[in-house]
Amino acid sequence: DARLIHTPIYDGKLDEYFNRLLPPTPDTINAEADKLLAKARGRKELFKYTLHWVTQWAQNSKIMGLDEVFVYMVENYHMKGDAYWMDNELLAKYIDRAQKVAPNVIGNLAPEIKMQTVDGKPMPMSAVNAKYTLVIFWSPECGHCQTEMPKIDSVYRAVLKDKGVKIYAVRTEGEQKLWTDFIAKHKLQDWIHVWDPEHKSTYKSQYDVYATPAIYFLDEKKIIRGKKLDHTNITVLLDIL
Repeated sequence: DARLIHTPIYDGKLDEYFNRLLPPTPDTINAEADKLLAKARGRKELFKYTLHWVTQWAQNSKIMGLDEVFVYMVENYHMKGDAYWMDNELLAKYIDRAQKVAPNVIGNLAPEIKMQTVDGKPMPMSAVNAKYTLVIFWSPECGHCQTEMPKIDSVYRAVLKDKGVKIYAVRTEGEQKLWTDFIAKHKLQDWIHVWDPEHKSTYKSQYDVYATPAIYFLDEKKIIRGKKLDHTNITVLLDIL
């Protein structure tokens, strides 16, 4: 009954179902969203409300990996004409956002990054020979980075290094001296530090790096196994791989 969208009832049911009853895995969420939207088809406003709710819920979720649901919704509904209420400008923004997230969803092969080291030597990400690679996009001018990098290094020295993890740290911006001074001050020499002085890399769009730090966890084959990480949850992810 489409009248439900004008009451708190339907929203509450959606919240309970997606946040409390379903396991937070993309395949499950996608399948259940498809079933729900199939039932809502034919009821114009109910379908609109449901598609919008699921898409926004997935886009704003803090649960690792559920950005894949957002991509699925956009590719399978919005891009196929189901978001009839959106004008071309708004639809283009959704599609653009999905296209930026799609390359770096969990389970994908990590896009190659071609960078160079502090001393100017080529060091693409694919050249890192490790059981696991922690890819960190950071800036020495970022206040959050200044706090987080030493904490990550503590976890690295205490746990990650002995488990075969190497850190591939990409400087996104900031003065070179500030960068090298930070590395020296916090004794981060065990990390692989790289940058793109000629701005040839497309890593920002490939890895959706619009805020720092942005952290990805890759396995031996450079498959993305984790993202949106910090020093508090890296070891938890490693324990379940």
